[in-house]
Amino acid sequence: MQKEQSSFWLNKFHSDGLQPQIQELMYYRTKLPAFARHARNLPAVNQSGPVLSKFRGRGMEFDEVRHYQVGDDIRAIDWRVTARTGKAHTKLYREEKERPVFLVVDLALTQLFGSQLLFKSVQACHLAAALAWQAQQRGDRVGGIVSNGWLHREHKPVARKPGVMRFLHGLLDVHKDSFQRWQQQQKPHQAPLSDTASRLQKLVKPGSLINIISDFQQLQQHQLEPLARLNKRNSVRCFQLFDPMEYELPSGYSAQALAVFDGEQQAQVNLADQTQRRLYQQQAEARHQQQEALFEQFGLPLTLVNAAQALEQQWPKLR
Repeated sequence: MQKEQSSFWLNKFHSDGLQPQIQELMYYRTKLPAFARHARNLPAVNQSGPVLSKFRGRGMEFDEVRHYQVGDDIRAIDWRVTARTGKAHTKLYREEKERPVFLVVDLALTQLFGSQLLFKSVQACHLAAALAWQAQQRGDRVGGIVSNGWLHREHKPVARKPGVMRFLHGLLDVHKDSFQRWQQQQKPHQAPLSDTASRLQKLVKPGSLINIISDFQQLQQHQLEPLARLNKRNSVRCFQLFDPMEYELPSGYSAQALAVFDGEQQAQVNLADQTQRRLYQQQAEARHQQQEALFEQFGLPLTLVNAAQALEQQWPKLR
């Protein structure tokens, strides 16, 4: 049954599940309205923030200072000008209609793994494409950074379809490089997110929406600190790609042990050994709980994305 479902979705995506092609990323351009209709039929969820509208209310771009008027927000009072002139002044902000949306996609070699439907890296590309087309349909500008630690593609936000297409081609370039390195059995880059976070701080202007897409396999606390700082003046969302086998070993009774390789070390796993299966699951759950606690500590929202399930089936929680 699982094999039949995988074949169905792969045919629908026109994908082999290993390397993304432009046609499967274009798929989401026409499917988003259907995703949205499906989401409207689901029970309402409490959501707030700028994702629901292309207009952000009070913009983050400073416009001018004028005399304070009754009804003005006292939080917008410019105390320096007020002190200098002796009369209350308030800051005015210009509303931005084309909000910058940044997609930060980590295509580290740890992402090139998948036990059922897609490699995590391919699902990461699908998610980035869907979010990019969604932003374009809202009238926002799309840009971002795609990196695997060695190769970087950096795109300033651009409006309309050209902005999305430039980003998608950058996505394919970096994935192709990752795939070739994976075939050559290179070791994963030690800290691909660290350099990306540094680059991101130079690109982003206040009031932007930032989507971080990674499996966070090599996550360290100091990598979340710059994202937390960005989150103070922007909206940062984190999406973690995972494969079910990373949480639980598949059922099976093989006479031979299963060889598992993480890019650096190889281990033999006996699927029929219940003690080993239970220990594997406990360690995976403990690791996940530690990561969740870390994201919560820095005030960063984290959403899990399953590489073994079609993206549109998960869309209500991702949009």
